[in-house]
Amino acid sequence: MKNKSKPFSIKNGASCIIGLAFFLFAGSVFLTGLGAILVIADPIKRADAVVILSGGDEQRMQEAILLYEEKYAGTIILTETGSKVAGFDTEYSFEQRLALIDAGIPSSAILTTQKHVGSTREEAKAVRSLVGNENTHDIIVVTDSYHTLRTRLIWREIFRDSEINIIVRPGRGSWYKSSTWWLSKVGWEATILEYVKLANYLAFQKVD
Repeated sequence: MKNKSKPFSIKNGASCIIGLAFFLFAGSVFLTGLGAILVIADPIKRADAVVILSGGDEQRMQEAILLYEEKYAGTIILTETGSKVAGFDTEYSFEQRLALIDAGIPSSAILTTQKHVGSTREEAKAVRSLVGNENTHDIIVVTDSYHTLRTRLIWREIFRDSEINIIVRPGRGSWYKSSTWWLSKVGWEATILEYVKLANYLAFQKVD
């Protein structure tokens, strides 16, 4: 006896399309939420200094320049990593300083931490040592958008027993968007790595 299969109907096809559309919509909402968790921007206010975290792209420096030009701070702080410019025996922080000066920032308004740093936590400690007991009340920390949540957690931890308020800001025009990061390989790499580091920080209070 031959098996009789049900003919494919328009109704069944429409159900499949609706199911697929719902699956894609739910997936995009979930992935957008994952990206949105990582991205924060504290309310902006006048501060004593803007810190450019090391790494990332030029968006961090451009954001710091904009904040200086908009009178949100009169000092820009660079963190010294000891890294060299590729192909040259010149420290990257020196190139950053030249770029800031070329953008119109006075040399006297640019400070660099003394200790070589290799992580977000070390940067926070180095900046705290730099400002010391000076009359500093607010510091704006600029980083990539996907790095802002972890930056806030770490910096506020390091400065928790001080009188200094930490304001974390993402660079304007960042390539990383919570609604589209999952459409690119670099977006997946940045998000997965950031969640790994965030989980490590939450579990052990230690993270790069």
